[in-house]
Amino acid sequence: MRHRTLTLLATPAVLGAMTVAVPALAGISIIPAAHTSSTKCFIAHIAKHNVRECLVRGPRGLRGLPGPAGPRGLTGPAGKTGATGKTGKTGGTGKAGATGATGPTGPQGAARPYAVVQPTSPTQVNLIAGQTSGITGVSEPSPGVYCLAPAAPINAATDTVAVSPEVSYSSGKQPGVIAVNAQRTNGCPATDFEVDTYTPAGALSSNYAFTIVVP
Repeated sequence: MRHRTLTLLATPAVLGAMTVAVPALAGISIIPAAHTSSTKCFIAHIAKHNVRECLVRGPRGLRGLPGPAGPRGLTGPAGKTGATGKTGKTGGTGKAGATGATGPTGPQGAARPYAVVQPTSPTQVNLIAGQTSGITGVSEPSPGVYCLAPAAPINAATDTVAVSPEVSYSSGKQPGVIAVNAQRTNGCPATDFEVDTYTPAGALSSNYAFTIVVP
């Protein structure tokens, strides 16, 4: 009995249909035959004849459309913090900037009171202008007794003063003795500082000038 070989050229869809349909024919039996990786052959028994049939791979079909993107996966754990880098070198010192403009003069400070006191007679006395500040007035109720009124906020009842002899405005031939009388025993009011001037022998005298300052 002579064998016949049938070579079928078809698309993969046709080949699949033939693979299903051929064994279903009545009176046909399929006997597997040797084949290669690209060609599949079998022996079909048709009408008392054995027919060798081979299915040849057709050309590759068109690429299908890409499927939809899958869902985003869960965020993975954060990685470990890297080591701190080395500190860079200190840059060079920049040039000095230009000198700024001079600012406005501030308000005058509250200087402590001071004065130069000049007696002119046994009951008359002057404050030397230009060398007096914060003393608003002076009187001489009796020879050698001087009452000096300070400007606020100086308070003669709680503050104290320092005094010293002044020779250029004195009429005596030698410096006198200048003393603060804190208890005002010679008649000055409580709002004033009292200063008494004495001769070297210890008698009150109006011949001696003096300076006064509130420290």
